[in-house]
Parts: sequence; C-alpha cells; structure tokens
Amino acid sequence: MKKITALTLAGVMLCTSLLAGCSYFPAIKLPEGETTMTVVSTLSNSLESGSESETKPAENKPANPAEEADKAYADFIEGKISLSTSGCFEKDGGRTYLDLGYGSYNFEDLKKALRFDAASGSRIRYALVHCGDNGIHEMALCFALIDGGKASVLCLIGYEDGNLVMNALLEQQRPDEYRVYDTGYLKSDITTTEGVNRSVLIKVESGGKCSEVFTYNVYRGATAKAMIKHLAKGEEESAEGYEGLPNDFVVREYISEGKIKFNTDTEKLSQYEYERKLEEQFIEKIKSLGAEEITIDEMVKLAEAKDYIAKEVTWTSVRSEEEAPSSAGVVDVAGRFTLSIFMDPESPDYSGLGNVVNVLNSGNGTDMRFTCDSDDVAVILEKGYWDMNTDSFVKEKEIFNIKTKNGTVYQFNCVPQEIFPYYRLRAVKGNYSAEWLVLKSKDNKNIEIKSSMKG
Repeated sequence: MKKITALTLAGVMLCTSLLAGCSYFPAIKLPEGETTMTVVSTLSNSLESGSESETKPAENKPANPAEEADKAYADFIEGKISLSTSGCFEKDGGRTYLDLGYGSYNFEDLKKALRFDAASGSRIRYALVHCGDNGIHEMALCFALIDGGKASVLCLIGYEDGNLVMNALLEQQRPDEYRVYDTGYLKSDITTTEGVNRSVLIKVESGGKCSEVFTYNVYRGATAKAMIKHLAKGEEESAEGYEGLPNDFVVREYISEGKIKFNTDTEKLSQYEYERKLEEQFIEKIKSLGAEEITIDEMVKLAEAKDYIAKEVTWTSVRSEEEAPSSAGVVDVAGRFTLSIFMDPESPDYSGLGNVVNVLNSGNGTDMRFTCDSDDVAVILEKGYWDMNTDSFVKEKEIFNIKTKNGTVYQFNCVPQEIFPYYRLRAVKGNYSAEWLVLKSKDNKNIEIKSSMKG
C-alpha cells in the first residue's frame, strides 16, 4: 500500500528551515527502505556501575572508538564534558542560529545559546544512530523550544579524534516537521502560509555532516512564481506578470544535484481562456529557464523517499532541569501509535478495508476512513479556522470523540482544503499525541500520522 508519511503537520505556516553545515538547504525536518544499520536509543551501557576494568580499556589494549563515542555522548548530557561547533557556525558567515556560534559549549551553555526554557513546557530528546560506515554512532539532539512561538532545533553531533563536534543544525517551527531514520537520513515536510508544500531529504554522513539528496516542492497558484525566481537566480522582475495564476494551478518541482525537473497537470488547465494562456506561458517560461518537464508518474517516483528511509529512530527524553539527568534518560513507549487515514474512495486501499464503523454520517465532503494500530486512542474531529495572526488552528467546536480499537475501520465525512483548514483531527493516548489538519495530500489517497510525546 502506497503511503505518504506525514509528520504531525505544522499546518499552514510561513516557516524557514535552516541546516547549518558547509552548504545551505533552502527548506527542510524531512526521509523509507531496508537497512542493516543499528539504532541505539539509550546511551552507553558502560555508564552502569561496574568495576574499572569493565568501563576502561586496559592500558596495553587499543581503545574502542565506538564505546568511547557512546561514553562521550553520555558525559556531555550529564554536563561532564563540552562539545565544539564546527567552522560552519562562524557568525561572520552571515547566518546565526539563535545565540549559537563557533566555539565550545557544555550542555548548560548549549541550552542557553538555544534559548531553551524547560519551565515553558519544552523538552529535550536524543537518539544515537549509525550514519556512516565507521561503526561509530552519531547523536541527534532535539530541543523543543518556546521562544516567541513554538520552535524546534535538531543538533547533529559526531565523535572526531576523541572530541564531540556539532557539524549541523536544523531549525523548524515544530519538532514534528522532521523525521530521523535509522538509515542516517532526515526528512522534512512543511506546508507554508504561502501555499507551498516542501519536502527535503538529507543524508547524514559520519560525524553528522550533511548533504542534500533532493528537495520536492509543490506550488499552488500565484506562489508558483517563486519557482521562476530561484530558476532565474533571484531576478525578481522575471517573475512579474504571473500573480493571476489560478489557485488550482499546481506545479511540482524536484531539485537534485543542481538539476531541476517539473510537472504540471496540463490536462487540468483552466477552462477560462485568459487563465489558461497565463498557465501555458508560465510553463514555457520555466522550461526556457532550464527546468526539464517530466510526467506525473516520473515525478511521483522521484519524490518518494521509500528507497532511502526505513523505520524512525527511537527517541529518549532527557530529564527536566529539576532532576539529575541520567545516561539512559526517560522513555515511555507505551503510548505510541500510528493513525492511517484513507482519503480516496476510489482507491483499492480504501475499498479493501472491509466493514466500517460510521462515526459521522455522510455529508457534502469526502467519506474518509482511518485505522489505528493501538487500542484506547482518543480521536477527536474539531471544526474551526486558521488564524493568520498566530499561524495556528483555532477550535470552534468538537464534531466527534471516539476511542479506537486496533484493527477497526472508522469512517467520517469531512471537507479537505487546499491551504487553509476548516477541520483538525487530533489523537491522544497517555503522553503521546498527534494531529492532522484536514488538507489534501500530494496524491489525495493515504496519509500516515505517527504520534510523538506531548510537550
């Protein structure tokens, strides 16, 4: 069954994703496939009590770099050692990352530089993953921030020549906009207030160094002129005249290794002569700027990340500032769940689900269906509107509230929007939650929502 992985959507918001590294990624958090790489969700067992001979190599034996790295990550979390940021964080390079620059930081210094405030309901998580082929873990360290609005920072840290080095940083508006996978990939999925859907796939190499695999953009209506701007390398005048593109005009763009490919639904061009001519002129313009036109099937194959990513890493939460952090941290997996939503009644995946429980009678929208892989998840459909001032969904009333049973198929009628949602589907179990702003997906068929810890 073909699925699009949707991190709990940030909804329709203007958000900029920055990856601090030796190259700049215009948008990101983010990447599925089989792998033999090992993910470790707790820090080194060498921190457990034991004899000195169990925690230190004998003086006449070579040190084990993998064990040393795990021990260093644990020591950093516990405030015993510091890390260094790589030269890519030099502030005179024109970009700053909150108050983080080029230098040395212990754990408390790093929290201050990232303006982390645990008292505001934020949290810290980490995961260890093999990103290269040297057998040494890298650490992904995530700070969910509250600093003039919700934000999230993902630090990528490696172990180099006996030292911890941060080689990249990813900044998002919400922690659920990116995914870290056990193959050493990151994938970011974002919907902005300008009607642009963006996915970026990043490969993390040894030490936490990053390289972009591809960026996939979906432009709607007049926002498609942004494609002309970056094709023309910022010549804004070249994009003038396309403000009248209709909102149901869609352009898909795939960028990899400096090459740009695009696709439009040419069979769905406007029925109105003026708009259709404008759409045709736009297509010819981006072709003249060097973009290659491909079929929708080719575009879907390129934009799917299943050949790169596998399962998501297991995150471990670091204790709050009031408690002494431990090497293992605190993790609660009992509440995790996945909600699978089927939006296309014509799809065989939809019709093959079998008997359904109708939780909302048919209306003027789409008869959608969903399943959950866990019992006793509270699923709530809310009606409301999108507040442009706060970039957030405002609930007006609750439509239904049910508790799931694993394997049961539920059906409800709802109206998915292109950009600004009228409905939100929330799911909660224990310390885990997920939400979906009811928006049309890329292929309008299936969406998979994974829960994350609240906070």
